[in-house]
Parts: sequence; C-alpha cells; structure tokens
Amino acid sequence: MPTNPSLHMTVQVLQVLIVIVGLGALLNKSALKPRLVTALLALCTILVVVAFSSNAASRVKDGKGAAVMEAGQSEFMMRMAAGFKAFSSGIPMAGSKSTDELYKTAAKSIESAVDHDPQSLALRLKQVVLAAETGVGFADELAAMRGYKDERAGRSSDLIDAIYLKKTLKAPESVSALALIDELISSGFYREVLKLEVYKVSGQQKVYDQAATEYNDGSRLFAVRLVGLMLVLAFSGFVGIIVLAVQLVKLPRNLSDQVTLAQIRAPAAYGFTKVYGVLIGWLTFESFLSPAFSFLLPYLKGGVKDPLILALLTMTIYLVTNVPSLILAWLIAIKPTGVGFLEAVKLRWRTPTRGPIGLIFAGILTWFGCVPLVLLATIIARNFLRAEGSTNPILTIIMEAVRSHNAMAAILFVVAVGVLPAICEETLFRGFLYTSLRWRFGAFQSMLISAFLFSAVHMDPGAFLPLFVLGFAFAFVFERTRSLIPSMIAHCMWNTGTLITMLSIYG
Repeated sequence: MPTNPSLHMTVQVLQVLIVIVGLGALLNKSALKPRLVTALLALCTILVVVAFSSNAASRVKDGKGAAVMEAGQSEFMMRMAAGFKAFSSGIPMAGSKSTDELYKTAAKSIESAVDHDPQSLALRLKQVVLAAETGVGFADELAAMRGYKDERAGRSSDLIDAIYLKKTLKAPESVSALALIDELISSGFYREVLKLEVYKVSGQQKVYDQAATEYNDGSRLFAVRLVGLMLVLAFSGFVGIIVLAVQLVKLPRNLSDQVTLAQIRAPAAYGFTKVYGVLIGWLTFESFLSPAFSFLLPYLKGGVKDPLILALLTMTIYLVTNVPSLILAWLIAIKPTGVGFLEAVKLRWRTPTRGPIGLIFAGILTWFGCVPLVLLATIIARNFLRAEGSTNPILTIIMEAVRSHNAMAAILFVVAVGVLPAICEETLFRGFLYTSLRWRFGAFQSMLISAFLFSAVHMDPGAFLPLFVLGFAFAFVFERTRSLIPSMIAHCMWNTGTLITMLSIYG
C-alpha cells in the first residue's frame, strides 16, 4: 500500500469507484453494460499502475529486506573462509590471499547491510564481530553501537569489549552473555563465533574445545556442500548447453503446423477484452489485498519464529493471491466455451507424440536448458544493466527460515515456493495467456509477450531478465510438446532447486 498520503487517498477512491462500477456492470442488462465494462477495465488499469508502481518502488527501497540479503552474503563469505581454513589447517600461508579477498567482500556486504538498516543492533554487532575476527579495527563501529537507543546496546558493547579487547569474562557473566547472543542473533556464523569467544575468555576450556570441534566440522561440511553445489551447477550447465545445441539443430522452420496449432490454441479466440480482463482483474484483486500484506510482511520477516507457521502462512498467502486468477480465467473466458478447464489449459498427460514419461523427461531437459540461459541472463543483468539482484521479499523470509533445520518446514516451503507456483503460474501464463495469444500471433511473438508479462507481474526489477528467460523457455517447451506438464515440471524444479541451494548455503 502506498505510504504517500495523497497517493493512498487516490488508491482508496479508485477502489471505491471500481466496486461501484463493477456492481453496475454485473447487474446492468441494458446496452450500457459494454460501456460500464470498459470503464471498469480503465479504472482497474489505473489502480494497478498506481498501486503496483508504488509497491515496486518501495520494494526496491526496502532497507530491511536488502539488509537481510547483504548480511546473508557476508555470512556466506565468512563461511567459505572458515571452510577453507579448516581444510588447510597446518599448511602455512595456504590460500591467505583468497581468504583475505573473502574477508573484504564480507566486510563490504555487512557494511551495506548496516547502511540499509542502520537501526538494527544485530547487524551492527555482526559488523563489529567481523572486524574483530578479521583483525580490522572496530573502534568507530563500537562507538556507534553504544549510541543505539536499544537497551541491549550497552550490554552488547560491553560484551565486545570483554571478549575482544580485555579478553576476560567471569564465568557467571558468561551465562547472561550467551543469553544476549541468543536474543540478538538466532543462528548462523556470527552466533557461533561469538559463543566460541565467550567460552574461550571465560575459561570454559572443555566447552570451548567441543564447540570449536563442532565449528570446524561444520565449516568443512559447508565447504564440501559448496563444492558439491558447484559441481552440480557445472554439470547441469554442461548438459543444458547440449540440450540447447540439440534444440537449435533440430528446430524446424515452423514450430507448429495447422494440426499441432489447433492442439496449442485456446478452445476459442477469447478476445482482447476477456484476456485483459482476467489479468487486470487478478492484479486489481491483489491491490485490494495489499494493505493486509503490508501489515503481514514485517511480521513474517521478523515476528514469526516458528518455521512451520511461517511456511504455512507463506503457502496461504500464495494461494489467496494467485488462485483467483485461475477462477477469473474460468468464469470470464473458459466456461462460456463449454470446454473443460483442464483441456482448455492443455493440462494433459498424453499428446500424439508423447506419453507421461516423455512429457516429464521434456520438463527435466527444459530445466537443464534453463541453467546456462539464466546464468547468462544474470551476468548480463548485473554487468550491463546494473541490476542489483532480486528484491523479492519471499527470499528474505526463506533465508531466515532455513536456519531452523526443520525438515517439515523445508517440505512445506518446497510446496509453497516450488509446487504451487509451478501449478498456478504455468496454468495462467502458458495454459491461458499463451494459448490465447496463439490465435493472433506466431509462436515467437507469443513467447515474447507471455514471457514479458510473466516477468513483469513479479515486480522484481533486479530479476526481470532471468525471469523473462525462464518464461520464454517455459513457453517454448509448451509449444513443442503441446502440454502444460513439461513447463510445470521445469518450473517446479527451478524453484525447488533455488530453495535447496539456499538450504545448502544458509541452512
């Protein structure tokens, strides 16, 4: 919801007008009805442009979300350095330049995190810990910490003073120190390092030795996981290049003849008004729900501690915001044709050329093909378009949740961000929109349009190009197979793979 008072009032007025005109269009049976429908679409368009442009801008400026991402990046770099040191222990000066570079990158990331959310005591504490652990002066950061209004700021600065400057802490004081660490930092690298220092300076040698062993073992395991991820990524990229090369060689001049085109098109030419009405109606519905989401989002980011509840809330929010698009598509466009919903959106397990196994295999190959394409798109976006990466708030929520090591929560998040988007988004953008476009446009133009809209509605400027590439690839496999199953499989694999990567890195 817009924070500007005048903009907020504009949105409210538009919402009232939409309700009034919408009721009029629904109840009116006279010749005036088409004009009311046109007016309704115009009002909805204005509302969506105003509300969503404001929300997109606020998302880009979301300091706390960006801070979480930057802090996660710094922790990732420090984990890499710790893993490298754990494996190279006993080897003099092994890879010191590499670890120094990791330290510098981590320092830049945590500094950026503090800049994005300067009121966060936890981030300032992490910044001081990073400086102390890497042998960099932290007097200015410690002084800044003392100036925080948070009543824990004084205790935090005293803790830093005790473990890094005085290097002594009485055993009874260590209990309150550990409680303070748990309160400020729920999990992760900085929490582990601080606790190690407390054990060390308070003379708890046995506890320190055990914790240090666990820390080193965890660092080695992280390094192994990271190497494994890199190998999987390299293998997937290699296979993806082969898949793309084969597709280019085998690509026919015309992707679909008249017979196959009939199997791809929607059951009828819905017309621009109906297709646009479905999309703009869905986005309007989301704008009506925006105040509730604006209220819930900060709570999801920091208020919910139980990962199971967080996963269930994420799943519920996704269903509430996306299922209405499919209902609108059914009521406005598909139902009047008399064709069943699943057949209309081409959700079929058999086609004239492929059975269930063939369709699933096509989806898997599509995922492989997406790997090099999205990597290339990401490189282009960051180096030439100056994109700063995704600002999707769900990433910050997941990043915090994956630290819980809760298996059931992980499964629910796979459903929430992997399975449900694959079903809902593929049904809307490929099963409904793309099949509609094929009545008027060729395959390539339809792929471009559907991919553009697919990327745009995510309202994630930093990830626009990678999302566009994914949307194009999903539309391509839909055109080639004449079934929604492969694009659903590829979409689910992509989102789930992203989640598994986050679990491996941040979990």
